[in-house]
Formats: sequence, structure tokens, C-alpha cells
Amino acid sequence: MQRNLSIDLVKVIAMFMVMALHVFLCHIVQPSLVYSWNLGLASIAIPLFFMVSGFLLSGKEGSIGYSWRKIKGILRFVFITVTFIALANILLPPHISILDGVKSYYAWFYQKGLLWQYWYFGAMIIIYALLPILLRIIHSRWLPIAIVALVVVSFVMFLLNISCEFEQHYVRQTFRIWYWLMYFFVGAYMRLHQQRFRKIGWWHVLGIVVVMMAYVYFVEIPYDEYAFGSIICMVYAVIVFSACLNTKIKDGKVIRELSKLFLPVYAIHPFVNSRIEYLSPYLQFSPEVQYFVVLALVFVMNIALAYFLMRIPYVKDVFKI
Repeated sequence: MQRNLSIDLVKVIAMFMVMALHVFLCHIVQPSLVYSWNLGLASIAIPLFFMVSGFLLSGKEGSIGYSWRKIKGILRFVFITVTFIALANILLPPHISILDGVKSYYAWFYQKGLLWQYWYFGAMIIIYALLPILLRIIHSRWLPIAIVALVVVSFVMFLLNISCEFEQHYVRQTFRIWYWLMYFFVGAYMRLHQQRFRKIGWWHVLGIVVVMMAYVYFVEIPYDEYAFGSIICMVYAVIVFSACLNTKIKDGKVIRELSKLFLPVYAIHPFVNSRIEYLSPYLQFSPEVQYFVVLALVFVMNIALAYFLMRIPYVKDVFKI
């Protein structure tokens, strides 16, 4: 089946955004206006993940057997990658204990432990378990109603987060299903009604980026995930996704190759980012300059390591879910 290069482009953008979001793992990036803008501008990384899933899965079969195969694929991927990353963290500084390595096999599901970022796969397991029902909604007249209802719930959660950090205290990201289903359904809707978004291009992206930067400047959001339920974040995600869909890609070799690194980069980037901290004696710059230097290192080192891993025999099969 021919690859959809527009979706590959979305995956590449989301991949770079999630690396930018987690620059703080290096512990040497000092707070700055540039860094706060980064949290705002890259805040749609996870929404884009779920929109891609909704876009692609809306054209799949809705059988329980298909869902079970995908869930088994996720669990297989998690088990193998947790084993190798836990071993690497046990053997390489800063070392973790063997007990912490063992905990990594289950703590990921509720956003704890060494591979806390794997909560995303926990959320996808929930979505795959619900997929037969979700596909029925997607291909019915209830889809717009479901989207509106989830937008309202998500916005209420956004207000609660701003006022009392509700989700941070009571709901792990794995289980913030109102966001994930909303963006999943929006991705499916955009696949079914692409013509309605044909006029959205990169000039619109530039405009919403300016608005988002102003929003982040004037509204203090303690955690980037708090933005998921804001109207501006929803609009931002839809505009970027639409611009990618409307981009005509003639030679997509670079995008195609980078998109293949999406999963390995997501798996290894916390490990790589935390090791960049050892370069801190050589990174004595102003906060703004330091941010860009560290960001460049994060991009280069993660992409390089992921590319190398994908060239090792059999490793490519590990990253197929």
C-alpha cells in the first residue's frame, strides 16, 4: 500500500515537537521566555499522535481480532524496549537500581518509572479495546455530536486544571480519555471530510503560532498537557494537521525516512536527553542560547541513535506494532 506522505509529515512534526517538549529532561536548560514558548508551540505533539491514529484507523476493520492483534503488538514492543532500556540505565550512569528496572515493566501504564512516556501506549491499548465501538460512531451521524460533547468535557477539564490542577492530582495521562478520544475522532473526521479543510495552509499555521506565542506569554500554564483542553490548542492542532494534508510532496524520501524513526525516537528520547546533561560543563551560555544549543543536541543525538538502531538486523521488526 502506498504511504501517505502527508501523514508521514504530521508524524515527523510531532516527533520533533515531543523531543522539544522534553528538553527539560536534560536538567541544564534554564528557564527563559524561549523555553516557555517552546512548551506552548510544541504542546500539540500528543494531540497530533492521536489525530494520526484516528485518521488511519478510521479506514480499518473494526473486529475484536484486529484490536487484539494490535494490543498484543503494543505489549510485545513495550516488553522488548523496556528490557533493553532498563538494562542500559542499570549499566550506564546515572545508574538505576535493579528494582527500579523491574518496576519499569508495569509502571509505564500509569505514567511512572523509567519509561513514563509509555503512558501513550497505555492510552492506545484503551482505544484499541474500544475500537469496534469507536468505528461505529465514526461511520454514523453521531460523530459530530461525539466531538462536540468531548470538546465541552475537555474544555471543562482545562478550566479545572487552570484553577486547581485537577488532572495533575487525580488523573494520570493514560486515563485522560476525553482528550484522546476527542483528538482521535477529530482525526477520523478530517479523513472523512478532507475537502472541508482544503483551504488551510501554512500561512494559517504561521498565524496560529503567533497567537499561541502570545497566549503562552500572557497565560501561565504549569504543564504543557494542560493546554490539550483549551480551544486554542484544538484549533492549532487542526490547522497544522490540515496544512500537512494539503501539502503536495513531490520527493518525500527525507520525510518518509524520518517518519520511520518516529517510534524509536519516542522510545529512546528520555534516555538520550538525560545523558546530554553530562555535557553541561561545556554549555555555559545565556539561558536563551543554551536552550537552542541543547535543543539542537537533542534533535541530532536522538535522530542519529534511532537511525543507527533501525540499521541493526531484527531491530526494525521490534518497532512494528
